[in-house]
Amino acid sequence: MKRAKRFFVNAFIMSCTTVFLRGAEVMYNVYITNRIGAEGIGLFGLIMSVYMLATTVASSGAELATTRLITEEKTLGCDKGARRAMVVCLLYTLFFGLLAACLLISVAPFAGRYWLGDERTIRPLYLLSVSLPFLSLSSALNGYFMAVRRVAKSASARIFELMVKVLVTTFALKQYADRGMEYACMAVVGGGSVAEICSFFYLYVLYGFERRRKANKREQEKRYTRRLLHMSLPLAISSYLRSGLVTVEHLLVPRGLKKYGASASASLAQYGVVHGMVMPILLFPSAILGAFSGLLIPELTEFQKRKNEKQICRIATKALRTTLFFSIGAAGIFWFFANEIGMAIYKSGDAGLFIKFLAPLVLVMYTDHVVDSMLKGLNQQVYSMRYNIIDSAVSVVLIYTLLPHFGVNGYIAVIFITELLNGFLSINRLMKVTELKVGFLQELLLPCSAVFVAACLVRFGSVVLFGTVSYQRLAVFGSIVCTALVYVVFLYCFGCLKNRKSAD
Repeated sequence: MKRAKRFFVNAFIMSCTTVFLRGAEVMYNVYITNRIGAEGIGLFGLIMSVYMLATTVASSGAELATTRLITEEKTLGCDKGARRAMVVCLLYTLFFGLLAACLLISVAPFAGRYWLGDERTIRPLYLLSVSLPFLSLSSALNGYFMAVRRVAKSASARIFELMVKVLVTTFALKQYADRGMEYACMAVVGGGSVAEICSFFYLYVLYGFERRRKANKREQEKRYTRRLLHMSLPLAISSYLRSGLVTVEHLLVPRGLKKYGASASASLAQYGVVHGMVMPILLFPSAILGAFSGLLIPELTEFQKRKNEKQICRIATKALRTTLFFSIGAAGIFWFFANEIGMAIYKSGDAGLFIKFLAPLVLVMYTDHVVDSMLKGLNQQVYSMRYNIIDSAVSVVLIYTLLPHFGVNGYIAVIFITELLNGFLSINRLMKVTELKVGFLQELLLPCSAVFVAACLVRFGSVVLFGTVSYQRLAVFGSIVCTALVYVVFLYCFGCLKNRKSAD
């Protein structure tokens, strides 16, 4: 199979899978929100902020390091070397997974009482610790399947994990949600823990079939442990700092809102609306880009190993242009249909208002995500993490300073400032290492004009046909799809979709 065909087949598989999963997760979040309310979502968000710090320790850069290490061995045709390298990766992840579980169990009481300020979070943290070794091992297996370009196996594992999580969580909520908020949160996190464990065993069975494939006995580059640590430890240390700052950031938000004058319940509810309801919606379309950007890592790693700078520049330029076209379209659709989306999905005017406020940032968030993946593929992950640490540090300072005086409006301002800062630093670094250039007219101005005209035409047409704006889910979905199609037609008419050797 030719490289380009293989890449696009894998991208299609991952995109379809991720879109399905994101859609299912959004509906799952709607169900959870309806069962435990905005306050419960806020409490769950606090629990997950500590858990995410633990998952950072558990993974410790393993997925990216595994992808790069296996890709390097496969590029040299060393199948035996790849298998030995995989053993090292699994042992590495097992060590850090067990370490993370022990740490979370140890700090759970202190974290619940003093960091989160709510003892209802302690037992859910205990429950989450069980899944950490399995999550860690899964990260290495996912890295392996990404490196060998067999993403269908990782995709099937993600679908299997979601199915288990939905089934277990739904059953647990029916049994325990009526006992109070603590038991409701335990039902949700318990479903996630069971799903992580089942996902690991599923992936390991698939990896067992991989090991049965015929392979050559070639082993050229050794020193697997040293090479793995050289790749993973700088990223791990940076991830610890970044995750720690993000955890502090999430803990400060409800406290800052309380200082502004909101009650404890209202603070958790506002926090839950932004992070538990709005952000999943805004990040939903990035599922397509997420699959696409993840596949860029082994591709760029391979070309870097071959020292093919011309091909690297071509791929980076095309990826960035595609990302800009996609993210501008998504941002425009969110901005024009924010209120309809908020009412159709959550029946919440507040959710629609926050979607509208944050819609312009979609361009930056999506682009930054893809650029980060390209930097990782080019062995620039330390720079990427450095920018993320700067982003989080600035965010912590601004949240501590602005929220007590400006409330949720101050929090929106903080998100804008930090996302713009991170995006600028990442894109600037990519342009230095690849020498790509972005044209203002073709990549920015024309797509913005296209989505503006497309949204206006669709909105005008819907009002003419139906006489008013509809908040029914099917009608909103139809308007979004029509806008996206008209936007693509305008991009084609403006000449934006024509292949070019370089940006203007």
